[in-house]
Amino acid sequence: MTIPRFYHPALPPHAKQVDLPPEAAHHAAKVLRLQAGDAVVLFDGTGGEYPAIISQIGRQVRAVFGAWRERECESPLDITLVQAMSSGDKMDFTLQKAVELGISAIQPVASERSVVRLSGERAEKRVRHWQQVVISACEQCGRNRVPEV
Repeated sequence: MTIPRFYHPALPPHAKQVDLPPEAAHHAAKVLRLQAGDAVVLFDGTGGEYPAIISQIGRQVRAVFGAWRERECESPLDITLVQAMSSGDKMDFTLQKAVELGISAIQPVASERSVVRLSGERAEKRVRHWQQVVISACEQCGRNRVPEV
């Protein structure tokens, strides 16, 4: 079994212990059923990662992490995907697979034949959702840099 990976957007540089973000904490405790003492990997999306050990499971999931280790697994190509917005889970699937293939940025666009039309607050909500899909794909495939949507 591979070691679970979790994205933490703001890993404190001098701390040795951190609480996982709510989504990652739920996934660790309820989905993966991790216990205190289990090994995990934390990354902040800027490259590199921290090996860590779960120290507390409960309302908060806390991890004690070790020294930062440089592990670069990005493609040398800087590729931006310009993707016409699609409906339903198709867009989520496209984003997930694009991240797994090594895309460095994703730009959703409304095309002439797009069924989906987003504006204002609804568009911002979808972009946040898509960014979370990208983060989840990075956790799954082992990337240390999170592409921007």
